[in-house]
Amino acid sequence: MTKTKTKKHALRRLALSLGASLLLCTAAACDKACGTTDPAVSGDKTDKTAIGQKAAADTMNRLPRVAVPLIEHRLSPEQVRAKGAEAEKTCRAAMDAIAAVAPESRTFDNTVEAFEQAVSDYMDAVNRLTILKDVHPEKDVRLAAADVEETSGKFVVELMARRDVYAALDGYAKDGAAKEKLDAEQVRLMTLTLRDFRRNGLSLPEEQQKKLVAIQKKLVELQSQFGLNLNSNTSHIVVTEAELKGLPEAYVKRLKDAPDGKGKIVTCKYPDYFPFMENAVDGAARRRLYVAFQTREAEKNTPLMKEAIRLRDEAAKLLGYKSHADFVTEDRMAKSSDNVKAFLNDLKDRLVPRRDADYAKLTALKREMTGDEKAVLEPWDTSFYFNQLKKRDWALDTEAIRAYFPMETVLKGLFSVYEQLFSIRISRVKGADTWAEVPLFEITDAADGSHVAHFYLDLYPREGKYGHAAAAGVTVARRMGDKYLAPIALMMTNFNPSTPEAPSLLSHSEVETLFHEFGHIMHQTLTAARYGSLSGTAVARDFVEAPSQMLENWVFEKEVLDRMSGHWQDPSKKLPAETVEKLKAARTFNAGYHYTRQIFLALFDQTIHTMGPDVDVDAVDRDLYAKVLGLKPVEEARFPATFNHLMGGYDSGYYGYLWSEVFADDMFTRFKANGILDAATGMSYRRNILEPGKMLDADVLLKNFLGREPSKDAFLGKLGIQ
Repeated sequence: MTKTKTKKHALRRLALSLGASLLLCTAAACDKACGTTDPAVSGDKTDKTAIGQKAAADTMNRLPRVAVPLIEHRLSPEQVRAKGAEAEKTCRAAMDAIAAVAPESRTFDNTVEAFEQAVSDYMDAVNRLTILKDVHPEKDVRLAAADVEETSGKFVVELMARRDVYAALDGYAKDGAAKEKLDAEQVRLMTLTLRDFRRNGLSLPEEQQKKLVAIQKKLVELQSQFGLNLNSNTSHIVVTEAELKGLPEAYVKRLKDAPDGKGKIVTCKYPDYFPFMENAVDGAARRRLYVAFQTREAEKNTPLMKEAIRLRDEAAKLLGYKSHADFVTEDRMAKSSDNVKAFLNDLKDRLVPRRDADYAKLTALKREMTGDEKAVLEPWDTSFYFNQLKKRDWALDTEAIRAYFPMETVLKGLFSVYEQLFSIRISRVKGADTWAEVPLFEITDAADGSHVAHFYLDLYPREGKYGHAAAAGVTVARRMGDKYLAPIALMMTNFNPSTPEAPSLLSHSEVETLFHEFGHIMHQTLTAARYGSLSGTAVARDFVEAPSQMLENWVFEKEVLDRMSGHWQDPSKKLPAETVEKLKAARTFNAGYHYTRQIFLALFDQTIHTMGPDVDVDAVDRDLYAKVLGLKPVEEARFPATFNHLMGGYDSGYYGYLWSEVFADDMFTRFKANGILDAATGMSYRRNILEPGKMLDADVLLKNFLGREPSKDAFLGKLGIQ
């Protein structure tokens, strides 16, 4: 299954600390629910910094939440571009004012705070515009939004290269900060802001800094175009009736006819691709679709990725780093690319026996089903034969299970779980003016009904829409005077739409994806961080997936699935208890292959970003595919051209999915001990993991919630590794 992510636009990636994912929090009932079970008040096992953080969060939670304007989608392309230009003009003027303050008159408020708020205001303005690139139904508006994303990314590069602004901030830190009694949060904001300026080259000689700025601007162009190409891709194959053998009737019915009427069109969009690869009996047809999927936009995107790698390497070396990977990991939990590679290679070696055992089962099944005693496992076979194994060994039929998960039932149950855990209420906003009839929801506090946040659920595919599953922050949650600006978030997925015969039905793995992505929505909306650049999912990038990964565990528990399931033809029929047990037992049945594939992706990322400026990405892909996955690669495949994570903010960071899963499994041990729907544990999780954002380092967040040092024992135990 393709990994999901928290969506980061190119400008956010380049802005570093300025790239805040927004959210909010309200906790009138927090103290009552948590009591003394909250590690932040439980004694000497917790870092004392947490006491100050808890007090700060309490302050934020007592401030009235202000609902900000919703996404304005009825804009012409000209208006989109004009609004982007106006936001840039306003921010530039604010920066000029900061730089103009006389050194003796600088204060935290007119220097550090002023910079933080000006950038947050700018991010608010452009986020609402650039998000239209991924969701707007009209192509011209999407293209205009892509232009704004590119120009705003370049503007942020210029902003973080302004020596006059850096001099004002640095001058205040050296000469003015000691005169004011700054609290711990103010010191953290000042320290991280200055660090990010230095990471953008402000300590370099002026000519080298100009060169770095030019590189960063070019990277904005490359990354934006790469994603736009994939969003616009229309790759497909045409299949005959015979080649559709094994596919569910509902799937076949919704496929469009080929223009000549000879066959059906199967696209490379997720709702078409994955069911076909899992169910189509015809191996040759699966191979054709696999190649089409793995070569999307190859001629356009491969040169873009190679150029990005070259420029990233040049930028890293200008800044004094050995590689781009070392630059990226410096401010993350991993701290260095060597630590990342050691982590990945250790896990890779431990998984070899499980991977080979998986392959042996798949190969035996292929030989049995095809009658070819010499058949070998191919890359386009894995999804199909794993699905057949699930049906045979666990009697788990993915398509039959779909009938129990109509979208509306799943959402109702999902909301009820999060409401119980986090003391909130979720309700649809009736009559909301949205694009493509996308529903808008409001989060309110369960205790007093006060506003917390808004979020959109854009659930189904359409032409030009973002093609993966992701959650995006649209506004920057933060304190503004005596108020707290409430966030807006957006989930983008591509689930099967409804048909005249049936509603939208989800597979269990899609329910898991939905639960994961909504975990990001909670992280973005239940923040109580004081500053926008440090709020919500603006945590260390190799930790950001952990909160959502931890919440995936809920969809394997019967008391949760009872809430989220109900046969679409008879809602009283819940997913059978024996099916739930089989799903739980089968959860890691393909762990050898699944985790090895994740290691392959992460090692590919680390390798291309540590081997210098000139990289043959296709050659690296084929080499690692054979060495790590142990399968013969398909020569026609051009996978790097489709690997949007590495051009959308996860460059040198894809390892974070595995890294953070270690901590996700560790956090889940507390819920397993206390009850997966235990409100006190849920509120402690909200207070210690979701609310602080980046106001505390990730390792401190973990210790505050766990009441002990983090451990990888739960993760290894899940995989059956000692």
